[in-house]
This record gives sequence, C-alpha cells and structure tokens, in this order.
Amino acid sequence: MNSFTIGINDNEQLTLTVLDYERSPVGDFFDDNWLICEVSIRAGAFRGKFRANLLTSELEELHRELRILHDGLQGNYTFEPLEGQLILRISCNNLGHFQINGEAMDQAGIGHRLVFKFSLDQTYLCTALEELSNLIQAFPVRT
Repeated sequence: MNSFTIGINDNEQLTLTVLDYERSPVGDFFDDNWLICEVSIRAGAFRGKFRANLLTSELEELHRELRILHDGLQGNYTFEPLEGQLILRISCNNLGHFQINGEAMDQAGIGHRLVFKFSLDQTYLCTALEELSNLIQAFPVRT
C-alpha cells in the first residue's frame, strides 16, 4: 500500500495513503503533481477518514524536514499544504521527544475541523520516514 503512518499506537496515529495522481500529465507542474489522498486519524476516542489533495512536492518537503528533525534532534517544522486540509506542527527537543500538533479539515476551506496532539519518541519516526520515502518513489514529482 502507498501510505505512511506517524504515531505510536492505535489511539494516536495518522495515516496518509496516496491513491493516485489526480490526472494524467499535461506538462503543467501544478496540474501534473496533484495527488488524491486518504487521511486517517486516530486521536483518543476520535476516529476519522477523509480525502485530501496534496502536491507531490509537499510530500517531498515533509520527508526532507522530518529527516532534518530526526537527525538533528532539535527544531520545529510546520507542514501546511496548499489546500490546508492537514496541518502538522512538529517540534523536537534534544532528547528525541517529538510533539505533533495537528489540524485536519474534511473539506478544503469549508470543512469540519479536528484538532489533535501526538507525543512520540524519535525511534517511532524511522518507519514513517522509510514509508514516506517509498511513497515519494512511487509518486515522484513530475517535471
């Protein structure tokens, strides 16, 4: 499956699955690089799943910035895609503790909003980084 998961257990977990490119390539960066995704969130007693469109370049940036945080064990990064349906504010301290504050919206601009928070150790990011790398290889940026 073309997905990656961030989280430590079934009660604190975000899974993003890429279903396909939105359309066949036509030679325009934005038209060619939209992905149809499904986002699944488990946050305490709350469960949700919705479709979202993300750009291939946004997933590449997420991978790059997560890798920097993982390797450097310090800093902050905000994943804020163009459509705004999934926002992740990620911070890390020098002990390898990660805090993820997220917002999810089931429809771009007008949807219902879920606010959630996960805490995890850097070791839980290793698998997510590998899965995200595989996802980027399966759906590369089209130029």
